[in-house]
Amino acid sequence: MADSASIIFHGAAGTVTGSCFEISGAGKTILLDCGLFQGTRSLEHLNFEKLPFDPAKIDAIILTHAHLDHSGRLPCLYARGCKAPTYCTAPTADILKPLLLDSAKLQAASAERRNRRADRAGLPPFTPLYTGPDVTELMKNIATAAYCEQVDLGNGVTFRFWNARHIMGSASVEINIAGQRLLISGDIGSGSAIHCTDQELGGYDHIVCEATYGARDRPDTLISERREALAGYVETTLKAGGNLLIPAFAVERTQVILEDMLALFDAGRLPLVNVFLDAPLAEKVTRAVLKYRDNGAELLKRPNIRFIQSVAESKQLNKMTGAVIIAGSGMCEGGRIRHHLMRNLPRRQSRVLFTGFQVAGTLGNVLTGGTKQVRMSGHDVIVNADIAILDGYSNHADRKDLTQWIADRTPITGSIFLVHGEKNGLETLASDLAAAPQSHEPIIPKLGEKWGLQPHKKARLQAPARSDAEQLVAPRDWTSRLAALRSTMQQKARALPSDQDREKMLKALERALESFPH
Repeated sequence: MADSASIIFHGAAGTVTGSCFEISGAGKTILLDCGLFQGTRSLEHLNFEKLPFDPAKIDAIILTHAHLDHSGRLPCLYARGCKAPTYCTAPTADILKPLLLDSAKLQAASAERRNRRADRAGLPPFTPLYTGPDVTELMKNIATAAYCEQVDLGNGVTFRFWNARHIMGSASVEINIAGQRLLISGDIGSGSAIHCTDQELGGYDHIVCEATYGARDRPDTLISERREALAGYVETTLKAGGNLLIPAFAVERTQVILEDMLALFDAGRLPLVNVFLDAPLAEKVTRAVLKYRDNGAELLKRPNIRFIQSVAESKQLNKMTGAVIIAGSGMCEGGRIRHHLMRNLPRRQSRVLFTGFQVAGTLGNVLTGGTKQVRMSGHDVIVNADIAILDGYSNHADRKDLTQWIADRTPITGSIFLVHGEKNGLETLASDLAAAPQSHEPIIPKLGEKWGLQPHKKARLQAPARSDAEQLVAPRDWTSRLAALRSTMQQKARALPSDQDREKMLKALERALESFPH
């Protein structure tokens, strides 16, 4: 049919990461985002699977923003024959190159570190997902577009970016294809969006909306309240003689935390304590961000704020106490935060302060869940440090904001798809929207599903999900359950009154293993 289109959910379906949607119609195939899967080992393994589409047959790629769960697999496409342009905003383009080059470097280091582990002896080696030259090839194919500018892709297919207010350069994407008007939210920030004056906001055939915080209502927090909370964490941690570790996302979150620190120093609320930004990427991204949001804070010129570059300098921080250490990654899945955690988690005087969403299955999610022991780089690490959460930095719309975002874009004559969320967030937001006036029952797509789209009609399922979709998006896979079981066994063994009792426990476990079929 001339007015038919389709959408396939290759990622961010039933999970928060791996955003990737394939939209086809009017003889054109568009890929919206191609991000990294993050979370459990099973979910991360999807990054290394053969792509479920042919990159050479993509006509255009549209990127909503630079975060790795949306952009992190883009270089793979050009390593596999893609010739299409990748469209994004100018701020996203400026942030993208240092972010992906750092990602390539981290992947190479992670692969080398994993392959050296004694417990991986004899197993197939890890290989990086992509390399620096793959990132360079991607950047050659970047095309920028301004907010509200209509871009013609041919065959009557057009798109435009709307400001999503999530991070610098982030966008929602309106696509006109096969006689239909579609809107893909990307990640949405709180507050009112900046509208395109020459374009009507509402009236879509189909909408794809994120649901990261679909089950959470956050109280409105003033900047002054957020800063006072941060000051309290700094004061109490340093007074106890420990280090304050802040796992932070490199794009915008790090810059906002630094701005708050400087405001507290300038107001005399905090003394000039040492703040170490231990991420080689941080200075490059900070310079790119300040090009668009320089508020005069002079983040790069304060003597007590140091940007750590070399690995040797980073390791020297392990000898320090009484410092604030900001390091990536924000969910503790990679980067230098991991060796700081190994050093500081066993110390009761130290604290780890999380300021962003922690995807199920990530180390950050495990730590915020209250675990007393974690498995890191082949080692069991006791958690004695205080684990705290400061919500005031979130750049995601919450439950009420998401509901309002949808309401502002009515009428919606076709379907609403809810993506980029975990089970509770997706189902809660779906229930809220189903109960709203003039609303359809939202669709929560699964990984691999293909849906047919027509003007003014509900979407229809055309191809089922991959057979392992439910297992892949589960909050805990077999590797995380094995790690938890190992930790529980050790705690039980230590709690037993004698070595004789421990021997009994081990023999019982051995019998259970022997009885299990090979």
